[in-house]
Amino acid sequence: MKKNFSIAFFGVSMALLLGACSSIANAPPTNTPARVSRPTIVSLTFDDGDDDNFAIGPLLKANSLRATFYVSSGLVGSKGYMTWDQLKILQDDGNEIGGHALTHTSVRGLDAETLKRQICDDRTNLLDRGFKAVSFAYPFGSYDENAKKMAKDCGYAGARAVRGGPDTIPPTDLYAIMGLPYIVDDTRLGKIERYVIETRRNGEGWVILIFHHVCDSCDYFSVKPDVINGFIPWLAGQQSKGNVKVMTIGEVILGNVSP
Repeated sequence: MKKNFSIAFFGVSMALLLGACSSIANAPPTNTPARVSRPTIVSLTFDDGDDDNFAIGPLLKANSLRATFYVSSGLVGSKGYMTWDQLKILQDDGNEIGGHALTHTSVRGLDAETLKRQICDDRTNLLDRGFKAVSFAYPFGSYDENAKKMAKDCGYAGARAVRGGPDTIPPTDLYAIMGLPYIVDDTRLGKIERYVIETRRNGEGWVILIFHHVCDSCDYFSVKPDVINGFIPWLAGQQSKGNVKVMTIGEVILGNVSP
């Protein structure tokens, strides 16, 4: 009798267990939304205002992209540099024109008066010419705490350095925004693309690419035309897929990043 009771009890227990499992399997999904990944932010920056940078404007426009051009106002219009009219065309197409010190002088270790002249007078020149001058880039990526404070006191909303990137959104330090290493003469297309791909793979981040000359081996700090001509359309394609969002430095630091 006890044996039959044990068998009956076991059967009832199994039936209840199987019923519970069936209920769980058939339960309706919860309303907890899945995590939505935001696009990786990419900013294209061109330093120094070299005259060969102007040719990038039509390429950017054709691909619906914008960049930040950092110029030293005291050198604008001189040999090898873009003119004020060329900079105005770039700005009218949606690109950002930022400061890069009056005469492209390293601002690290400067006395207060010289530092103010290099950073503040430079921004005043840009403002007087009709440029918004939202952000600043330290020449040679060199800065100290006095330079950071001066960039802020002169009215810049942020300042870009070199190396340490990719940065975060919002950046770790608005006056030491971290870019990736300089793009130089031997930087291949695949390497630039990997900067973007790997940042996206590792999570949300801010990829800031730094270019100088655009030419075929005219300078070590240059990008070859075939490399940039391949990268810009590739980046535009990534943006159209929703993988990245290309923004100027000013757009990001002013908080215009949609969640």
